[in-house]
Amino acid sequence: MMDDFKRSHHFNISLPVQLTKAGARSVSQSLTTQDVSANGVLMNCPSIPIEIGQEVEYFVTLPTRTPNMAVRLRCLGHVLRRDPMLNAIAVSIEQHEFVSDGPLLRNIA
Repeated sequence: MMDDFKRSHHFNISLPVQLTKAGARSVSQSLTTQDVSANGVLMNCPSIPIEIGQEVEYFVTLPTRTPNMAVRLRCLGHVLRRDPMLNAIAVSIEQHEFVSDGPLLRNIA
């Protein structure tokens, strides 16, 4: 899985992330992406302890052309690695679905 993360096309983009689960714990951490690919996200490190291999749930807020409408990508994955130089963690995207403030837009898992 980590090799797939390294081989896929990356986009250096800063997007808001809400980390909502780390392992069995519910958490609420506002973070930011540093890099996004089809297989994973590199985001700044949360202030809570988080381990490599730990399952996580997070929401990435995507830009839209419609004002006052948030489209978020709900993701489930695992922490793949830490990057101390960037103060970041790489997290896989193993399941995902698009959600909005209203009804579910599209389920792609």
